[in-house]
Amino acid sequence: MANLYPTKKDRDGFFDFLPSWFDEWGHNFFQNGNLQALAADVQERENAYDVKLDLPGFDKDSIHLDYDRGVLSVDATRGQETSVKAENGSFIRKERASGSYTRRFMIDGVKEDEIKATFKDGVLEVMLPKKEKMNRDRKEITID
Repeated sequence: MANLYPTKKDRDGFFDFLPSWFDEWGHNFFQNGNLQALAADVQERENAYDVKLDLPGFDKDSIHLDYDRGVLSVDATRGQETSVKAENGSFIRKERASGSYTRRFMIDGVKEDEIKATFKDGVLEVMLPKKEKMNRDRKEITID
């Protein structure tokens, strides 16, 4: 039964296990340590934006890119399986994890027809060429 109620060694009261149990349960339930968020770098160059996302363990077919109204959306889904077998082949432990992630980036002023993406060694690179700069004169507004 001790495994059902994890306690911290510095607690000695009977009800002191409750905050620890709920903290650890909530952490383990709502966070899957096997799946990590999509780390991204966004770089602005003179005539394009470059977006790089780390997607280790994802297949190219499980990644979906979309650009709509100035927003680049990246959706990725994966399933993960880990198992440890005994000598006779029966499972001692079998863990499965799956998850899907979505990242969105507001990048306006892009030539939509010229967006290019590549996926190699777990890194997705998206190049979004900029539209020609429009000369916009700033209008100062006086406050009455």
